[in-house]
This record gives sequence, C-alpha cells and structure tokens, in this order.
Amino acid sequence: MIRRAVAVPLFVAVVMSVSVLHAAGANRALARLPLAPEPPSKRVNLTKILTLDGPFGTFLTYLQQTGLVQVFQRQAYRTDQGITILVPVDKAFAAVQPSVLSGLSRHHLKDLMMYHTLGKRYELAEFEMLSRSNPVTTLAGRRYTVNVTCAGGTVRVRSRWAEAKVVGSVSVAGPMAVYELDRVLLPDSLFPARPPVAEAPAPAPSVGEEAAGAPPVAEPHHHVAPRQYGSAGTADTPSSACRPGASRHAAAAAFGALLILVVV
Repeated sequence: MIRRAVAVPLFVAVVMSVSVLHAAGANRALARLPLAPEPPSKRVNLTKILTLDGPFGTFLTYLQQTGLVQVFQRQAYRTDQGITILVPVDKAFAAVQPSVLSGLSRHHLKDLMMYHTLGKRYELAEFEMLSRSNPVTTLAGRRYTVNVTCAGGTVRVRSRWAEAKVVGSVSVAGPMAVYELDRVLLPDSLFPARPPVAEAPAPAPSVGEEAAGAPPVAEPHHHVAPRQYGSAGTADTPSSACRPGASRHAAAAAFGALLILVVV
C-alpha cells in the first residue's frame, strides 16, 4: 500500500513535467513564427502628389512653411467630409509681384493657402451644383469666400482680385481631391487693394500661323480635366462637369429606355 501511495504522486509529477516542457516548446515555436505584415496604407500622400505630379513646388513650399500638409491630411482622413484642394501652378505664383507674398506674415500666408481649399471633397461633376451655393466658404473661414462658376464646360473660381480656371484634375483618389488652377486666388480680406499681378500670357500661335502672318487664335474653352497626372484615382470625364440639366437629361433617357423595355 505504501509503495502504491508513493508511486501515484510520482507518476503524476512526471506527467505534469512532460506537459510543462511540451507547452514551453510550443510557445517557443510560436514565438519564432514571423508576424503578419501590416496592410499597406491606402492614404494619399499630399507631398508626393505635389512633388511628382506637376509644377506645384511653390504651393508645396508654402504648405510646408505653414504646417498645413498635416492639417490637410487630417481634414481628408479624420473627418467624414474630406477635402478639395485648388493648387495654383508655379507660373501663377510667379505672376504675382514677389513683394505681395513675401510681405505676408506666416499667419496670413497660412490663411492664403487655406483659402485655396474647401472643407469637403467635391467631384468635378459637383462644381455646377456648388456654383448655385455662392459664395462658397473656404477652409480659411467665413471671411474667406469664393464664387464658383460653370460655363461651356469650364469651371472658374473667383476671388475679389483674381479669377482662376480649373485646368485639370491632379488627384481624385480617396477623400482628397486636388485640382490645378492657372491663377492664385487673392482675397480682399488679405489684400485691401488690388495686388500687382502680371497678365496671363496669350497662347502662342502655331508654326503655320506664324509663317503666314495670321493672328493668333483665341484660347479655346476647354472642358475641365484635359490634363491628367500620374496620381492614383480617375478624374471625371469632361462631359461630367458644368452641364446644367445634365442629370435631368440622363433621368429622362433612362425613363425612356424603361418604357421601351416595358412595351417590348
């Protein structure tokens, strides 16, 4: 009886020891397994867009000087509204007399950059609707509004001292829409008097016209988004913007097609 009483606890101790060693080995084996890689980020990088996708170095420099890159990224990805950024090309900034912008304080320069943004993401097709809500408040605040117009397939954005044309889509991926402007918007909240700005250069005539001495042809009214860049996302087709009544025509066409199907 005594031998059996001693044997049973000894057997249990051996089994428990083996179990502990087995569990420890399993844990070590699991610890050696590689961790699953994190999914790649789907966020659009504004700095990359403005660096790689066009002549937007001046605008990007001002964003970096005023700390607005992070502000715009947060507006895009930490709100349910997204953001629309209207980016003037480098030539547009060069047309403004240097003392106009260099004379701005950092705070006012920040306001000017935010004046080129809307606190919601807009597709090109929505600009016609936006034009019926003028004046449109920018991300700079209530004192900083613009007027949006749509005519002949062209979107224009007007400030007190400037009228800019939306030349094309730079990036429309995710909650951030970026469009190119041919002019810098100049609000009267920052500039009580008209700032000195060079006139837009006339379009160059073709080689044949120069040889024949023909007058230069006026710049045609391009539809929006004639120019596409390398960023992810697909811009709207030109026919989708600034066509009053386009949605009504589409609805009528769809209703007519439905009637034909019912009759058949």
